[in-house]
Amino acid sequence: MNATAPLPQSFEVGIRSRVPGDEYRSLAGTSITRLKELRRSAQHYAYLLTHPKESQPITLGVAAHTAVLEPERFAQQFAVWGERTGGGALRPRRGKDWEAFENSHVGTTIITADEEETVRAIQAAVRTNPIAARYLEAGDPEVTLQWLLNGRQCRGRVDWLTAVDDKPVLVGLKTARDCRHFIFGSAAAKLAYHWQWAFYYDGYKEITGREPKMVELVVESAPPHAVAVYTIPDDVLDQGRDEYDRALVQLDECERTGYFPGPQETEEPLSLPSWAFESQDDISALGLEL
Repeated sequence: MNATAPLPQSFEVGIRSRVPGDEYRSLAGTSITRLKELRRSAQHYAYLLTHPKESQPITLGVAAHTAVLEPERFAQQFAVWGERTGGGALRPRRGKDWEAFENSHVGTTIITADEEETVRAIQAAVRTNPIAARYLEAGDPEVTLQWLLNGRQCRGRVDWLTAVDDKPVLVGLKTARDCRHFIFGSAAAKLAYHWQWAFYYDGYKEITGREPKMVELVVESAPPHAVAVYTIPDDVLDQGRDEYDRALVQLDECERTGYFPGPQETEEPLSLPSWAFESQDDISALGLEL
């Protein structure tokens, strides 16, 4: 597959905070979110490049993210639908009352009173956690980084930038079903969060000359909204850097040749996973014969 990138927008190396999401997405440069598509195939990367994904519906995680990091903006961005029936249940989002409410809140995202309750609980859980609160006492949200990596324009969006003991700290915030160490670590590996941590670390260092501390705040989306705070060690950053570097080498070759191959370019015999094959013992236990 061949790909033609859209015309580049303006690019200026540096750091800016509170850049609106739409403006950030219009900036020139390779983002780690886009680069991760190469894990599936170069063809998928190229398709995303020329067919940007439409904005996804606001999720609980996005609302919680705003409430925790930009509480002053939450009321401006979100409106709460709280109309209830005589039995106390939320009224469905239809009918004249709903239409009037929707028309009076154009430009904001509407969430239900139940969703707001969950968001506020997550906000309180993170903000009252003594370890997390140490990183959130002061800082800037939604920090945009733009830098050059071997001549390639790159961009990133850090959740929170602060300093602790005069050392810069890049802080991420994630909602998760389970914040326990090895459970979240497994999810991080599957979703290539280590690419993101290394990419942002390298970008910040390239711009400022300083090596930041990398921290991830993880809050569970269901009660009791347990919170875990993880520092990202050098070996995880090194692994992420090695993997995204290989992806960039692949991308350089694709851009040089104009060819973006799919996930499988040759004819191959299909294999099934080992669990799909019943063992002799399994079949005997069922009283069956081969």
